[in-house]
Amino acid sequence: MTSDRFILRRLAFTGPDKELRDLDFAPGLTVVWGGSQAGKSFAVKALDYMFGSGAALPVLKETIGYERCWLELDLPKSGRVTLARSLSKGGYDLFGGTIDSSLGRTGNRTLAENHGAKRESLSSFLLGELGIGDVQIARTLSGDKATFTIRHFATYMFTEETPMIAEESPITLDRQSSDTFNKNVLKYILTGVDDRSIVQVPDVKQQKQTNAGRIEIVEEMLNAAVAELAAMYPGIEDLETLKLQEQSERLDDTLATFKENLAARHSFLDALARERRLLVSERDELIERADEIVLTIDRFKLLATSYASDIRRLIALEEGAAALMVGARRTCILCGADPAHQHVEHGFEAVETSQKAVNAELRKVRGESAGLVKATASLEAELLGMQRRIAALDQEIGEKNDELDSAKLTEVRTREEYESIDQARKKLHDATMVERRISSLRVRHAELSKFKAKSAPRGSIVAGVGTVVGDELAAAVEKIFHAWRYPGNPRITFHDKTHDILLNGSQRNANGKGVRALLNAAFKIGVMDVCRQRDLPHPGIIALDSPLLSYRDPLKSKHKELSEDEEILVATDLKVHFYNYLIERSNDAQFLIMENQDPPFALPSGVREHIFAGQHATDGRKGLF
Repeated sequence: MTSDRFILRRLAFTGPDKELRDLDFAPGLTVVWGGSQAGKSFAVKALDYMFGSGAALPVLKETIGYERCWLELDLPKSGRVTLARSLSKGGYDLFGGTIDSSLGRTGNRTLAENHGAKRESLSSFLLGELGIGDVQIARTLSGDKATFTIRHFATYMFTEETPMIAEESPITLDRQSSDTFNKNVLKYILTGVDDRSIVQVPDVKQQKQTNAGRIEIVEEMLNAAVAELAAMYPGIEDLETLKLQEQSERLDDTLATFKENLAARHSFLDALARERRLLVSERDELIERADEIVLTIDRFKLLATSYASDIRRLIALEEGAAALMVGARRTCILCGADPAHQHVEHGFEAVETSQKAVNAELRKVRGESAGLVKATASLEAELLGMQRRIAALDQEIGEKNDELDSAKLTEVRTREEYESIDQARKKLHDATMVERRISSLRVRHAELSKFKAKSAPRGSIVAGVGTVVGDELAAAVEKIFHAWRYPGNPRITFHDKTHDILLNGSQRNANGKGVRALLNAAFKIGVMDVCRQRDLPHPGIIALDSPLLSYRDPLKSKHKELSEDEEILVATDLKVHFYNYLIERSNDAQFLIMENQDPPFALPSGVREHIFAGQHATDGRKGLF
């Protein structure tokens, strides 16, 4: 039912002659962090106030002059709406559309503050958006009932800092609500079954039968788990001698060493590949240059041939001119006239001029031919040097190829060994999970064996959820703790008497404040997740004030020193996985996180981040007001 959820859009405050102050929200994750006393906790209180809280908002010096609180949100049926309420409490004005479009207007209709009012109330309107009608919850063991309201959901939506770290169970609605009522509200939220038709508390005989049935089921599960572990290690008579935890630690150390070896092999392969690429690149460039030189030499040879042809032609011309000049100034062979009586030069001057030109051209061509010979010889020498370098590079590349083949083979063998050990670790991990299940079942069997049936007063009822739903909630919370990478291997169980969750068998008050804050946060998200799994209505909003309290500065925080379990927690990167988890869940729920410290990494686009720098800041937003 992720489409049938509420989405907070904007919280705002207005007053006469006061600048509107607001805080907008992303549909997925919004993070507000910064200095103390900047209004982060006040924002959570204001959201709770706009969801029907009967407690007035605390009066701060920054809020003086403001008279109205506004909340813009998207609803499954009505779409975008805006709620407005006086800071002096009272009912609500309901507007269609955004805050900006609602300012200065009269509301479409009014909603009463209390669910029991004869006219339409805020609670009935919002529950109607979730498809919830008249729901009756048993308040006491005698069976009298109260109506379920949006305020009961609000406890699981908005968690302020004080209840976040409280030692009492997170199902506590308020100080006036009874333990029975708290449990039955949780039962309705997680099952969708109210107490309209109350079933009487079973008698002593039925209680014994029920407990005997539970013991039988636990014994069957225990025997199945022992058989499963025995199948993993056939031939081992005493499974206690396996010491799975010690084996797991040794395998982890071995795998860490192999990871380092693999990383080193990868780096070595990368270095070899780079060196080979450089050699191949150099060789290819030389081959390309050598090809160009060969082509140039071929062209020079053609040019040399042309020069030789020109020289031969010019020599022939020069010899012809010389032959003509031999007969110059002799008796004419035609008329017998002496040279002194010859009046026509017969073109000897032209022949002489031509002979001079031929000789000049011949000298020029011979000079160019000689230069061409030198250039060709230089290129041939350069080509020879390149060919020798290419041959040397071919040899180096071959050697690199051999090194690469050898390194790849070593890397493959190392990876195969790593995968073999990883498979063994997986088997060991599965066996460890079975062993823990056996331990948990033995604890449960011991608890059931100690059960003593008690006769209940006439008319009393069994309050709260059963173990099936409780275990489902515990599984959801444990999944969240694993996603956050909580140190060790956290085991979450459901305590049917308190309806709280236990961390590794310890009750809430046995943990430090920071761990209690994480338990509370995971509990609220786990409730939402069970509703999603069972296709039950849930507003889909989780607002948490200081869930990462363990990461506080003990010198500056009002919560002072860290407890032992908090110090262990701070040494981990749970904070990183906490934010990554919320980012990954941003499509199916809306999260609002208030923290004093900044997130451990730059938040991606789509996540809304507000920084409240504090009242003493010189720039940026100081706070909510």
